[in-house]
Amino acid sequence: MASVNKVHDADIRKILHEVEMKRICAADPATRVIDELGIFEGKFRIDVAVVNGFLHGYEIKSAEDNLDRLLSQQAAYNMVFDKLTLVADERHVEEAMKVLPSWWGLMVAGMRNGSPYVEEIWTPRLNPEVDPFAICQLLWKEEAMSILSQRKLSNGLSTKRRSVLWETLSFAIELTELKAIVRQTLKERENWRDGGKRRKRSKKPRAKSAARPMSKKALKIKEGALRNAILTYGL
Repeated sequence: MASVNKVHDADIRKILHEVEMKRICAADPATRVIDELGIFEGKFRIDVAVVNGFLHGYEIKSAEDNLDRLLSQQAAYNMVFDKLTLVADERHVEEAMKVLPSWWGLMVAGMRNGSPYVEEIWTPRLNPEVDPFAICQLLWKEEAMSILSQRKLSNGLSTKRRSVLWETLSFAIELTELKAIVRQTLKERENWRDGGKRRKRSKKPRAKSAARPMSKKALKIKEGALRNAILTYGL
């Protein structure tokens, strides 16, 4: 029987929204909270992202999780987010303290008097490892093109791949300004999930290839098989 004290991912997410996100949004009503924000073209998804004066990611590790993927997630998240916080079940806290970078924040999640709770152990500090190109990958192609156009940097780029636009932005705009632009774009974005969907290629029926002429050897084999069938079955 599962323990009544076991706190699930959905429990942590719910209480995180009801307590931490509510507090943050009260302090800055212009804040945008995004669940499951994809980075690196969707290869990684952080559980909750907060967009205001910073891009702050919250990664949840419930009692049902382990920390096996945390190192690879760290490497990806560290390139994108201004601040990061691990929200870990009580049983993960001791191990998390050993593997988290010093600037990550840490929150503990558990059950108290039959109800889930989250509490901060230490606050996050600014990330020293943000990568400009990784930040640009948060932009849809249309958004990147619009930013380049506003700065008269779009000449000859309209038919280029997204990666070329991201690279151009990462070299052309200073990091502090670039981060502010990306945050503002995320806050203003509408039809959030539409831009992440790749267009499906239309499935065209394949043209039937013409039958290849049978070789003399294959023809003799086929004729011999037919004669045997006539002799055997009276066909």
